[in-house]
Amino acid sequence: MDEISDYDFKEFVKTVQDLALRAYPNPGRADCPGSQVIHEVASLSRPAAHPVFQSHIVRCSPCIQDVLAERTRIQSQRKNRRRALLAIAAGVCLIALISLLLLRLHSGAPLRDEIARAVDVPEIPLDLRPYSPTRSASPEKNKPSLTLPSKRVRLKIYLALGSPEGIYEIQVLTNKLKALRSQQATAVVASDGTVSIPVDIDLAGLPTGTYVLALRPAHDNEEWQICRLVLKRAP
Repeated sequence: MDEISDYDFKEFVKTVQDLALRAYPNPGRADCPGSQVIHEVASLSRPAAHPVFQSHIVRCSPCIQDVLAERTRIQSQRKNRRRALLAIAAGVCLIALISLLLLRLHSGAPLRDEIARAVDVPEIPLDLRPYSPTRSASPEKNKPSLTLPSKRVRLKIYLALGSPEGIYEIQVLTNKLKALRSQQATAVVASDGTVSIPVDIDLAGLPTGTYVLALRPAHDNEEWQICRLVLKRAP
């Protein structure tokens, strides 16, 4: 037996529906229910369950047509209502966002700084591969200093080949080793074996001058990698 296609099935349903709309003529509309009952039947998820559908509508082509028309109108109304509710919800979210921004602005919160942080900050590479981990608390004097602007920066810190992945402790200290900035970030290994740590550090507010940058894997007894850091005035 040939398989019935979706098109053939839809055509069959349409034919049966057309026959139903013509098979039971009732030009005088004898015993037809009022518009309220037609609406009740059309509103049901299963209209055939309504007793009036069983007793009259199924045998009256004009009523069948009325139920189909009313059901189409109800479905269209529900779609429009859903669209309206979605539009209202979107408007409420927008008003809430604007209210929050205005509240922060009037409360003196650093709104401009928050917006600036949201935009893309240029990434600055820091190559620590010439430096080696050391148990000394002083940076290696024969190595060049690293230079950064005194502002919020996004760094990509390159570590020596073979450095472990995972979480690292990163600190910016004074020359007397007082911690001024301290945070953690994750080291990742690229396909070529390069090990790097992407991290954002807020250096704004620190005076220009010489500092110490220290980092190590966040495990007990791991050695610090220490180098001299010079902060310059931000452009």
